[in-house]
Amino acid sequence: MNVIFHGDDFGITPGVNHGIIKAFRNGLLTSTSLMAGGEAAEEAFELALENPGLDVGIHLVLADEPPLLAPETLSTLISRHGLLPSRNRILKSIIAGNLDYRQVETEWCAQVEKVLQGGIVISHLDSHQFIHLFPGLFSVCRKISGRYHIPFIRSTMIEPLLFGRSSIPGIGRLLQWMGLWGWTRFMAIKGYLHSEATIPSVGFLNAGGRLDHVTVLAILDKLVEDQSTSCVEFILHPGMGDKYTHEKYCHWRYFWENDLALMLNKELRKGLEIRHIKTTSFRKER
Repeated sequence: MNVIFHGDDFGITPGVNHGIIKAFRNGLLTSTSLMAGGEAAEEAFELALENPGLDVGIHLVLADEPPLLAPETLSTLISRHGLLPSRNRILKSIIAGNLDYRQVETEWCAQVEKVLQGGIVISHLDSHQFIHLFPGLFSVCRKISGRYHIPFIRSTMIEPLLFGRSSIPGIGRLLQWMGLWGWTRFMAIKGYLHSEATIPSVGFLNAGGRLDHVTVLAILDKLVEDQSTSCVEFILHPGMGDKYTHEKYCHWRYFWENDLALMLNKELRKGLEIRHIKTTSFRKER
């Protein structure tokens, strides 16, 4: 059994950048995904090149953050504040049929190309707030994956201990997960997903520092028992827990410092060793 400990949002703030690097250098983190248009993206590029052992993917952004391209080229996307729209507005636009997928593809391609031009080899693809899994957008994502030869796409969400966990997530989070799970199951049945191009992901319900080492090991034990997969990705959000990140993204109610502490946890490392579970990365699993 192999496990990928992954840090989302590389490039969003300096505090997140340095939390991810510390989790990699001193802990169990092996992978991250970079937000090309994040306010701390340039620092993230530098840190990635200074740490070539860190596996880097692209974290496609379509919601709530500034676009990479000029707003006038993204007329169906930009909100009145000059930012990319909220996730709810995107979903409403998809349902109403007035989202221009060509503009989405143009913005996402610009994000991918910025990372590639920065000298980084992209080994996997995911997105901010899982928007790439929305109807219609996953097709755009697959086109981009093929065009730029990105081998892995985050597309299979699992929660092995959904009904046996010590703390049940809020109803809103649970409903979001059920929607994503149901849609990705439908895509799998219809043959839209390629099993060789995805590694199942855990962590949506525990996002933002709500996983502990006991739960991680219990999830891995369940996966080994079920023999359902040979490799799994844990989606984490490590950060330094700095005041700036907490204030700017207070509406997320994340605890970035908890995920950093999890990656540095000696009991987790010991538990993996006892179980002969190895850390890996998307780059190594290719």
